[in-house]
Amino acid sequence: MSQSKRRSCLPKDFLWRLTTVNTIVIGAFILLSGWAIYETACQIFDGILVNEETKQFKSLLLQYLWIFIIIFFILGSMIQFYFTRRLIQPLKLLINSMKSLKKGNAIEPILVKSDGEMDKLIHHFNELIEQMRSNEFRRHKLLSDLSHEFRTPLTNLDGYLKALEKGVIKGDSQLFHSLRQESNRLIYMLKQLDSIDQFEYIQHQNFIIKQEIDIQEVMEQVVRMFSWSMKSKNIRYESDIASQQVHIDPNGIIQVVSNLLENAIRYYEGNRPIKISGKRENNYYMISVGGPGQFISSQEQLFIFERDYRTNTNNVGDGKGLGLAISKEIINQHGGGINLTTDGSYHIFSFTIPI
Repeated sequence: MSQSKRRSCLPKDFLWRLTTVNTIVIGAFILLSGWAIYETACQIFDGILVNEETKQFKSLLLQYLWIFIIIFFILGSMIQFYFTRRLIQPLKLLINSMKSLKKGNAIEPILVKSDGEMDKLIHHFNELIEQMRSNEFRRHKLLSDLSHEFRTPLTNLDGYLKALEKGVIKGDSQLFHSLRQESNRLIYMLKQLDSIDQFEYIQHQNFIIKQEIDIQEVMEQVVRMFSWSMKSKNIRYESDIASQQVHIDPNGIIQVVSNLLENAIRYYEGNRPIKISGKRENNYYMISVGGPGQFISSQEQLFIFERDYRTNTNNVGDGKGLGLAISKEIINQHGGGINLTTDGSYHIFSFTIPI
């Protein structure tokens, strides 16, 4: 059975509660000290003064004691109230921050100097705020990455389905296989989205789902998926991909090549063909996608693979400027490198992966 709450005669506010208790304790000790002084003085002077003088002395002593008791009681209460309020100021800030957090407002870490348990409490609260910010940033980053990566396979599927519907192209087993691979990519990304609470962002992942595979098959699959998009925009392309067994995560490499080809098509300017090549160089396999495109300045080249950086070309259309940053993270997890070689208008994006 639940016990009924006891009613308290003390104030509800913690500051006033603490002040009242301290004031009662201080007052009790002052009264006790005053009574002890009074009784001791009376005992001392009883044998020295005559009766009439003793009565006058006791009366005068009692008056002064009450005056000092009242003065010290008031002063003591005010001083302890002042220091108590200063001591619990961080606690009040913490309470206000918790109320703001409960309402869903953005809050800043509490910056106060304190000691002991209060300092530990504030420190842990600030750590909690930083962790919440980190979680929110990572969640937003994941959703941005996935929304960016969904666009490419959906665009490819939509383009091929429209072409099939209008009879522009005829389906064969090879085409249907490529379409099915793109569908599998979407299913794979949906599984990532379903497990959003457990999913680690790409830069924190280890691509452990690797397999021994011929990189030529992976590359040709991606090129087939973009061939209709290039054809519909009258963009010529050349593909020269050497066969090589590599240990990779196919989904990750498909993602990278898709990002590079998508950018090459989206920002295409000129009449030279887009070139896709793959070849072995020492202990690495190098893949490159090159083509004429919008101008990229030397300053933009320095930051083009950064997540939060957008070039003027990346602001065209609905691009989010995430593709190259995501590609860099994936290649880094494979132990390779990615770079840009350009004369300003013809750009070659290449990356290497260990063999």
